[in-house]
Amino acid sequence: MSELGPTLATGQWLLLAVLAFGAMIFFHELGHFLVAKRVGVTVHAFALGFGPRLWGFRRGGTEYAVNLLPFGGYVRMAGEDLDEPGDPRGSFRHRSVWQRAAIVAAGPGMNLVLAVLILALLGATYGVQVGVTNRVGTLLPGWPAEQVGLRPGDAIVAIDGEPMERGEEVVRTIHRSPGKPLVLTVERGGRRFTVRVTPRLAPNQQIGLIGFSPEPVRRRYTPPVALAWAVHRTGEIVVTLVGAIVGLIRVGQLFENLGGPVAAGAALVEAARTGFEHFLYMSAFLSVVIGIFNLFPFPALDGGRLVFLAVEALRRRPVDPRREGYIHLVGFALLLLLLVTLTMRDIRRL
Repeated sequence: MSELGPTLATGQWLLLAVLAFGAMIFFHELGHFLVAKRVGVTVHAFALGFGPRLWGFRRGGTEYAVNLLPFGGYVRMAGEDLDEPGDPRGSFRHRSVWQRAAIVAAGPGMNLVLAVLILALLGATYGVQVGVTNRVGTLLPGWPAEQVGLRPGDAIVAIDGEPMERGEEVVRTIHRSPGKPLVLTVERGGRRFTVRVTPRLAPNQQIGLIGFSPEPVRRRYTPPVALAWAVHRTGEIVVTLVGAIVGLIRVGQLFENLGGPVAAGAALVEAARTGFEHFLYMSAFLSVVIGIFNLFPFPALDGGRLVFLAVEALRRRPVDPRREGYIHLVGFALLLLLLVTLTMRDIRRL
């Protein structure tokens, strides 16, 4: 476990959570920006956040800014405003369908790139977990493991008299025993003693938990191998996430399981309490979530814009720009309403 976790206060972790979200937004908008520049589109503004400007500067015809409300960002390109005069050579609307699609898709793509970079850093520094021991790694405050006096480094050598040599056996036994009292035989400093603990039911997973993470067995990779592992792991997260979303849509429970910025920030802070490694891993996961969410085929999202470009490619003529603009405006209003609703719900759940 990183020493950074226990030494930072909750307020400092909240600041780090804000910075993590800032990095996710920055990479997303950087994707749009870089591809737009690459295909010759004039970029008027590159901004993080909305509302009044806190800080900024102008260079090369582009205004770079950090705004007051840290709930997103934007890249404003020539040709997006229908009434804007100017040289069509630098206009977004005058680029080919495939160039515009590349600009739009580059935002979510860069969120996946950020996830890969974070995971590669983890693989090369902390190493990749390939198993667990029967020793206690970290404890969650207020959970049964801490309440009965377990400490990091304790070895759980038996449960209900059954020997436990491998960490996987310990985890499996606790997971299948929610609400059932267990007698743990613990070894600490060469002596053994027993404690009685009752796993809590984790509603979302339907398993028993006592609030500790086993000490991991790690394998540290060289940078090239870590990068290859990170690409593979990011792909696994994408597949798992998309599968979960499809499953929730099928059973009509997607909205109930959505979380807003408050829930995401709380997840980052909660992960951080068990170590900086977990904070980084959660950051990578949330970056993938942002990338996938932006690919939803909903107006105002990147996925919605890609749908209009696909229609244009099939029809070989664009959708009326004003009609498309109105649709995206309505979509943005609905997304804003969703964001407010989710934020209020998340606050009530805290």
